Amino acid sequence: MLSSIVSFGSLLIIVQATSDYVKPWFCHKLDCPKFTVLQNTTDYQLRHYIPSKWVATNMTVKTYGRSSNGQLFQKLFQYISGNNVPGEKVEMTAPVVTTVIPESDGQTMYIMHFMIPYAKQTNTPVPNDSDVYLVDVPAMDVYVKSFGGFASESTYVTKLQELKTSLDTNASNVYDSSRFFTLGYDSPFAFINRHNEVWLQAVKA
Repeated sequence: MLSSIVSFGSLLIIVQATSDYVKPWFCHKLDCPKFTVLQNTTDYQLRHYIPSKWVATNMTVKTYGRSSNGQLFQKLFQYISGNNVPGEKVEMTAPVVTTVIPESDGQTMYIMHFMIPYAKQTNTPVPNDSDVYLVDVPAMDVYVKSFGGFASESTYVTKLQELKTSLDTNASNVYDSSRFFTLGYDSPFAFINRHNEVWLQAVKA
């Protein structure tokens, strides 16, 4: 087994190599982005994610609800169902990630992402829909708060505030406050052992 040592401030952690990666239970049988845990507390984790390719679509609105969420989801679901240049079906992955970016005019941009399965990270099918696009996401570190149940927009906001409160107790925790990420790992028909997350991107001081 190969490993490396990662230094985060005064914290030294042995990180298992990607080739030995075991995906967490909440990914179930789906491909999901690979990460290593750099810091683990009772309130949050700090994770490092490797680069990956995603398909995305977005909208900017003043009020975001179930209808808006459904519109974004359907565009991405049509893409993986074959609405792409070769007309191929693309396997579903987890999680569904939404980037939330408040704007100065009172509106908010919502960018929904599905990760491209590892088998199609190269030679990825090109979307037919001009509102759907491929994104290469670079390696990134994120602060993560996990929680169960069915998550609403208000639930994500509450958990975001809890995450910020936890992080702000330590001045070494620096994060990008201009946006946050919401993540859901389960289908609407899963009623037990649901897993959700809210992220803030870590910024190196």
